[in-house]
Amino acid sequence: MKHLLLLTFMVFSIAGCQSSKEETANITVAAAASLSDAMKELNSLYEQEHPDTEITLNLASSGVLANQIKQGAPIDVYFSASESYFDDIKKEDLLEIETNLLRNKLVLIKSQSSKLSSFDQLDESHEGRFAIGTPETVPAGAYAKEALQYANKWDKLEDQLIFSKDVRQVLTYVETGNADAGIVYETDYRSSSKVTLVEDVPIQSYSPIIYPAGIVKGANEGASDYFTFLQSDEALAIFESYGFQSDVTAND
Repeated sequence: MKHLLLLTFMVFSIAGCQSSKEETANITVAAAASLSDAMKELNSLYEQEHPDTEITLNLASSGVLANQIKQGAPIDVYFSASESYFDDIKKEDLLEIETNLLRNKLVLIKSQSSKLSSFDQLDESHEGRFAIGTPETVPAGAYAKEALQYANKWDKLEDQLIFSKDVRQVLTYVETGNADAGIVYETDYRSSSKVTLVEDVPIQSYSPIIYPAGIVKGANEGASDYFTFLQSDEALAIFESYGFQSDVTAND
């Protein structure tokens, strides 16, 4: 009889463990590299408030992440730094729901040894390597190219340009002195104490930088609650603490 009771207890214990595991929500979030610091804080907060949820954060350039979704990668939420890449996903009918969530802007930064003093100085007389994200896959790079072309500086800087896999790598290049200067988002500049701000890139020289977010079709259960959380006042306050702007309709 004792053996039977012990066996019954073990069966129910195993079933209970399996049920607990099955009830755990796993959410994979694909987010632009420029969102990394804010997303890590937000995800930690969400997991504390939802102990039955585990979040996997996939950080890369928006273009790389968009391609992963198109290829069927198991991604539940896509948070892009580019409306263009986001629209590509929408056109393929891969999103359940979406919204424009944040704004950002470009700044010109330099290494601590650089003598660069203004955006206007970026021409053929400027010495040193100049870093931007790869325009074809990195939104910050595409915006930077747009700004440089608007100011007739793209061709003049062509021999000095070095390209990065995402905007955070641009920041690293300038921090380490591998690039004399670079163009990043304001939020990236704020995350570093090893670079110097030269000035804002003229805002009229590039398209508005909007961060859309959406739930990917076939997303795991729990993605909807998480997506709602990203739009909450609590989450937006955290984004703003990193320099993002939550009023996506505002004009500077």
